[in-house]
Amino acid sequence: MSNPDDKLTNYLTTESINWKFIPPRSPNFGGLWETGVKSFKYHLKRAVGSVKLTFEEFLPLTAEIEGILNSRPIVPLSTDPHDYTALTPGHFLIGRPITSIAEPQLIEK
Repeated sequence: MSNPDDKLTNYLTTESINWKFIPPRSPNFGGLWETGVKSFKYHLKRAVGSVKLTFEEFLPLTAEIEGILNSRPIVPLSTDPHDYTALTPGHFLIGRPITSIAEPQLIEK
C-alpha cells in the first residue's frame, strides 16, 4: 500500500512540477504575481474599507475585482490611432476581452 504523499510526489515528478517558494515579507522575490496581489488588495480596500463581509458578500466582490484586473489593457491590438482595442488578460483566459457593465454606487456618502 502506498502513502498518499508518495503518490503526490510521483505525480509532481512525472508532470515536471516544481515549487518555488519566496521568503515571507519579500514581495521583491515574487515579481509579477505579487503585483497582482497588490492590485487586488488596492481594489478590495477601496471597495470595502474596514467593513467585515460575509462569504456571500465577499464572493461577488472578488469576481468583480477579478474582472477589473483581467480587463486592463496590456498592449494595443492595432497600430491605427483610432482603434482603441487592446490586448487584455481576458484574451488569454477566454479568447476575447472581458466586458461587464459597471454597477451603480449603492452606498450613500
